[in-house]
Amino acid sequence: MRTVVTTNNHGQSLGRKGMQTRKRLMDAARKLLKSGSPVELTAVSIAKKAKSSSATFYLYFADVRGILLALTEEAETDMQAVHAVLDEPWDPKVLDVEHSRRVVQAFASVWDKHREVLRYRNLEADRGDPVFENIRLRTFVRIVNRFAEHIQVAYKEGGGGNQQTARADASVLVAAMERLAATDPGAVEEGVGADAMWDAMTRIIAQTLSFPASPSDFAKKTD
Repeated sequence: MRTVVTTNNHGQSLGRKGMQTRKRLMDAARKLLKSGSPVELTAVSIAKKAKSSSATFYLYFADVRGILLALTEEAETDMQAVHAVLDEPWDPKVLDVEHSRRVVQAFASVWDKHREVLRYRNLEADRGDPVFENIRLRTFVRIVNRFAEHIQVAYKEGGGGNQQTARADASVLVAAMERLAATDPGAVEEGVGADAMWDAMTRIIAQTLSFPASPSDFAKKTD
């Protein structure tokens, strides 16, 4: 959930001009991340890119980590586009490839816009930063929960499965989507290509959310 910012670091209320300046600094940081590493990002470089000053930067952000946190929260908010598609009714009696494709497109679109920031989020979370870990976890869990609800409905229609297995399936789906989205597009193109990979992801989602085989069925086949 994005932090609502109403004042600058001096405690002054942010008017329209202040909000525009803050946004301009965030846009500048995002552009710099497209061509450089987060560890190379500085208040000076961000301010210069925004055609502003370091003093102005520190009026809105305590440090570079602060602006990266704001960008991470913005990415989290943009994930609402994915939630909106998942919140739509999903008929497990239909192999709904088109619905699955819209989920994939929404997810990939957010990552395309925020890939560098989301990679930074994951890096800091893996390094033990509790703030970035909390953002990653709540973003992941919300999508997992919605997928799991749809999968569980499909299980019931198919006569098997439970909440735990539905969440496990959903967790694997979201982890796979994030791994693919986080991979550098150039590296993906060196393989089978991004389009083919996302098409495969679309098919897997559609199959999982439409009468998936019960986990007990798989167990019987391996006995």
